[in-house]
Amino acid sequence: MAKQYFVLGIGGTGMRCIESLIHLCAMGMFDDTEIHLLALDTDKNNGNFSRLKEVKEAYVNSKNLDKANRTALTDTFFSADIKYYEFSPNYEKKSTFNDVFNYGNTKYNSPEEADLADLVLTDNVENFNLRHGYRAQTHLGSMMMYHSIIEAARSRMDSELKQFLQVLIAACNGGSDPKVFILGSVFGGTGASSIPIIPQAISEAASIMSNGAANILGRAYFASTLLTAYFSFKAPSADELKEQKVIATSDKFALNSQVAMMFYDDDTTVKNTYQRFYMMGTDGQGWDPMVREKDKITKTITGGGDQKNDSHYIELLAASAALDFYHCDTVHLKENKSAGETDYVYRAVDGSGKFEFKDFVGNKDNYDKDFAKKFGMLIAFSFLCNDPDIDFVESVRCNKQKEITGFDGIDVNQVEYLKKYFRLLNVRNVNGELAEGWIRQIHRSTNGGDNFLFNPKLFAFHTMKELRKYDWNKNLYRNEGVGKDWTFSVGIFGSKFDTFKKKFIEQLHNGAPTTITNTGERFYKLVYDTLCKIYNIN
Repeated sequence: MAKQYFVLGIGGTGMRCIESLIHLCAMGMFDDTEIHLLALDTDKNNGNFSRLKEVKEAYVNSKNLDKANRTALTDTFFSADIKYYEFSPNYEKKSTFNDVFNYGNTKYNSPEEADLADLVLTDNVENFNLRHGYRAQTHLGSMMMYHSIIEAARSRMDSELKQFLQVLIAACNGGSDPKVFILGSVFGGTGASSIPIIPQAISEAASIMSNGAANILGRAYFASTLLTAYFSFKAPSADELKEQKVIATSDKFALNSQVAMMFYDDDTTVKNTYQRFYMMGTDGQGWDPMVREKDKITKTITGGGDQKNDSHYIELLAASAALDFYHCDTVHLKENKSAGETDYVYRAVDGSGKFEFKDFVGNKDNYDKDFAKKFGMLIAFSFLCNDPDIDFVESVRCNKQKEITGFDGIDVNQVEYLKKYFRLLNVRNVNGELAEGWIRQIHRSTNGGDNFLFNPKLFAFHTMKELRKYDWNKNLYRNEGVGKDWTFSVGIFGSKFDTFKKKFIEQLHNGAPTTITNTGERFYKLVYDTLCKIYNIN
């Protein structure tokens, strides 16, 4: 039976961290695992939220179009079975603090409570529109998010939050002591507000749903990222401040981060709730997440569909922290839980600015080599799909590769989702020019060159013509470190595809995997095994 893992992504940063986590799943870093992903944000129309859903849809449908028959696999692409859920507080009709709590009546019926609120909330905070998030007002956001989760649990209406909690309740009551990981930042609004209260909130919600039978806090282990400020954005004008009442400004992010870290170091309630924190950040806020849209930006983006931040390596590091917690020794976590102690962990990156595979996953038990293999093979697979001269998967599906049979049962829509996934991962063709996917944005965030894991030539071509010519057989990995020897030759008159195809047919004749029922997934497994063979990866 597949292992279960529970992950929550909170706020805009949390959405992008989940996006990186899904790419780790596509590599095969969560073998034999059923991952329950809850995306939680106040701004349901946020551009980052939309992109996450696009990546998620491409992943799950690449794996299997039939939701009921998706299963966790091992040693292949798309091995994790992702169960996805969303929750957003409903601020459509009641969009301010005053509206949500019917503050006018509160002042009349409970003046003491109103006076208390007025001590900590200014008029602007009480009246700004909540649809774009909590805008770095963590004192407001913690209360609002807790209230929203509890109200959703009490509601007679079904929701994906309740579905997520039902699975978590079942895991706890079944004696599995599940792990729950939270992805988000400590410098913004929604994530910073929610990380401290999420364990208590979902535990109370589960208790309400189960009539007191569930004890999430008592049974589950919790960990979270403490992700500090790593980007900045356009400052608001005086007119924008007047109109919006409250706007999060990036000049306060560093201070917010410092205050948050002091809080997490000192607060006993948080320490009794969480067993592990992953501290991470960058040495500055020089990253502009919307630099490609710079010429189009005329105002401060507070949220909504226009907020489409480019991905950053720190988000992949956060997703890798979720992977680390997944493998964390349960005995140690149990000891921490019993003693009310919390581990604060971090990983320092070499001062040269050059990233190695071990910087993301460590090198215990050659884990960095496993990460390098799976990441590289996923990229190689993308070339077999993104190059229109090859289009290997589709050509096999429609019987154009006469020597390769048995895969005409792959659904054409599954192939289309696979190609869409690889366009989101690597590059996509826009009128002959190549637009950046996730991995290219990650590379750019490290200042480019050979700073990020793979050969810099991988990120240097910009047209379809150049993509077709790219020697991914010998220029996938850097010329030093892990992967430097993972290449394959094609001969004087051969080609990358011909070499791959020959080895694929050989693997096919050795027998396609019989335990995988979905034809597309059986095909992916053969591609994975073939790529590992031709790159001489043991």
